[in-house]
Amino acid sequence: MKVNEAIKCICRDLNHQGLGVCKVDGFPLFVADLLVGEEALVKITKLQKKFGYGEVITRLKESPDRVEPICPVFNQCGGCQLMHLSYLSQLDYKVKMAEETFKRIGHLDLKVKKIIGMDDPYYFRNKVQVPFREVDGEIEAGFFKKNTHDIVPLEVCFIQPKLATEITKTVKVLFKKYQLPAYNEEKHQGLLRHLLIRKTIKDDYMVVFITRSEAFLYKEEITRELIKKYPMVKSVIQNINPLKTNVILGDKSKLLYGSETLLDEMLGLKFHVSEKSFFQTNHLQTEALYREIERLVAPKPDEIIVDGYCGVGTISLLLARKAKKVYGIEIVQEAVNDAKVNANLNKINNVEFIAGRTETEIENFKALKIDTIVVDPPRKGCDKTLLETIIAKKIKKVVYVSCDVATLARDLEILAEAYEIKEITLVDMFPQTTGVEAVCSLNLK
Repeated sequence: MKVNEAIKCICRDLNHQGLGVCKVDGFPLFVADLLVGEEALVKITKLQKKFGYGEVITRLKESPDRVEPICPVFNQCGGCQLMHLSYLSQLDYKVKMAEETFKRIGHLDLKVKKIIGMDDPYYFRNKVQVPFREVDGEIEAGFFKKNTHDIVPLEVCFIQPKLATEITKTVKVLFKKYQLPAYNEEKHQGLLRHLLIRKTIKDDYMVVFITRSEAFLYKEEITRELIKKYPMVKSVIQNINPLKTNVILGDKSKLLYGSETLLDEMLGLKFHVSEKSFFQTNHLQTEALYREIERLVAPKPDEIIVDGYCGVGTISLLLARKAKKVYGIEIVQEAVNDAKVNANLNKINNVEFIAGRTETEIENFKALKIDTIVVDPPRKGCDKTLLETIIAKKIKKVVYVSCDVATLARDLEILAEAYEIKEITLVDMFPQTTGVEAVCSLNLK
C-alpha cells in the first residue's frame, strides 16, 4: 500500500471523529465522508505505522442513512462532522460510540438508557466565536478548514443563529469601510482577531470585538452603525488579547455600548451572562439536560448537595430550589462572583459559592454530611483525588455530567469500585457534530 494509490474498500464503522473506518488486509484506513456499508474507490493520502488516511475518489455504493448536507462547505469547514448522516442515525451513532467508549476505556459494559435529540437540529448555538484574518491584504471571516488555520469564508452557517452570521458579515464590511486590518497570525499584526457573539433566549445579543491592541480607531463609528442596523444588540464590548496564543479571550475588556452583561433565563431562573461566562451553547438542550440532572438528583428538603465545578451557578441554583443547602465550588473567581450575583438575582439564600479546587475544598466539609455531589468538570474530567475523596467520604449519590465520554469512562472505572452505576442519559447538545453531553447517576454500594 502506497500514498496516492487508489484502492476499493468498504466502510465498516465510524470512529469518534466521524471518519469512516475501512480495513485493507486488516490495516485500518480512516476516510472522511464515508458511511457504514458504503463502498468506494479511495485514494490513500497518508500512511502511518498502524493506520492510514484516505479520501473518496468515487462512491460505488451509498448508505440509506446518507443525506445531502445542507451546508455548501461541509466538506471544507471543520465545524461539523456528521451533516451527511441522517439525524436519527446521528443519534444512534452517538449512543453506539458512548457504549463502545465505556467498554474500551472504562472496561465497563454499560448501556445508555436514552438519548435526547432535537426536533430541529439547526441554528442552535447561542454563542459563536468567528476568527478574522488578513489574507493577501483582504479581510476574511469564517471558520477554520479541517486540521488547519486556513479560513473558510462565512457566507452561511446552519448551526449558529442566522443573525449572528449577518452581524459577522456586517462587521467585515465595516472594517473594510474604515480600512482597519484583521489579524495576521504569522506576523502577529493587525487588529481584529475574533468576533464573539452571544444570544439570549429573548433574542438579545452581545457583540465582542477581540482585538490584538487596545488602540481601536473608529470604534465609536463602527459601534454606532452596528446598533443602528441591529437594535437587538444590547451590549458591545472590546476585549484585548495582545498575546501570541490560541486562547481567544484576553484579560482586559472595555464596554463600548449598553450593558456589561446580558440577562438570560433557564427553567424559571435568571442569569447574568458576560463575555467570559461559561454558559451552555444550546439553550433548548441545556434545559433538557438540567431537567435530567434535577430528576436524577431528586433533591429533598433535608438534603445537602455539593455542586463541583459549578461555573456561574446554574445547576446549584436549580437544585437549591428543592434542597436544604447547596454548596457550589468553582476555581475561577470571576465565575464565583457571577454565581453570587445570580443567587441574589433569583432571591435564593440556601446556596453558598466557594472559590477553589473542588478536590481541595471538599475536604473542608469534615463535619458536614453530604447527601449528593454533582460534578460537571471540563473536558479533561475530574481530578483523581476528587474521585478518591468522594469514595472515602461515602457520599451516597453522585451525578456526573460530562462533555467528553472518554474522560467520563475513565472516571467511572474508578468510581465503580464503590458505586453502582444506575443510569446514563445522553443529550445531543451539538447536532451535526460528534460531540454529545452525558449525565450519569451512581449510588453508593
